[in-house]
Amino acid sequence: MPGNTKLQNSQWTEQHDAFCLANKIAPAAQFLWRYLTTEGVGEEVEIDLTDFNKQVTKHRGKGYCRLTLKNALAQLEQHRVVNIIRQYTWKIVKIVTRPLDWLKPKKNLQKGNKNYNLQPSNDLSAVHGENSSSNDHPRDEMIAECEEILSECEKAGITFDPEQSPEILEYTLKEVQAAIALFHSRGGHEKDWRGRPKIRNPQGWLLSCLRKGYYLLPESWSFGGLLAALGVQL
Repeated sequence: MPGNTKLQNSQWTEQHDAFCLANKIAPAAQFLWRYLTTEGVGEEVEIDLTDFNKQVTKHRGKGYCRLTLKNALAQLEQHRVVNIIRQYTWKIVKIVTRPLDWLKPKKNLQKGNKNYNLQPSNDLSAVHGENSSSNDHPRDEMIAECEEILSECEKAGITFDPEQSPEILEYTLKEVQAAIALFHSRGGHEKDWRGRPKIRNPQGWLLSCLRKGYYLLPESWSFGGLLAALGVQL
């Protein structure tokens, strides 16, 4: 990776590549895992996905969207590559990146008539008494919020395909709801006196509103001025 010394110095091996191939780890998740190996393996560290995205931008010229970052972390957690100790926000987490040896299938040691399940000494989740099922909550909440965002848009008559327009999922539910409220207050699906929609491209209007934060503008702004700023012609 030219120009990215930090990632070049990661503890990445061909065995990591083989694990990713066998488990169908997405490219974004692979890149995140490679980055995490430079931050520390087998120890608790706090990670800001914004810092990771800066490395992504240096590598590929463009960072990942919020949904891609969330999915990458969720996939690593699903395959036990990381253990999320605490999630402060969607992008700031305290995690343990597990060594590759820990991810290999566990063996049972038979002694007499008893089976002993070998527990790796560096499984910090066991040391701290973490319940792995509790780590499913952040991922479940993320999926639920994405579904609710798409549902809110559909109720407003602004349908988004998350694969074609993933940007809508980069914003919070409250932000999307505020933008939809502004959409309705500015005419929504109404038509002008010539019978043409006041807002000709609802999807584009909503995304532009979210990008530029028009839903945060004070009420003192004039209706005509706001429409002009959004490129809506009467």
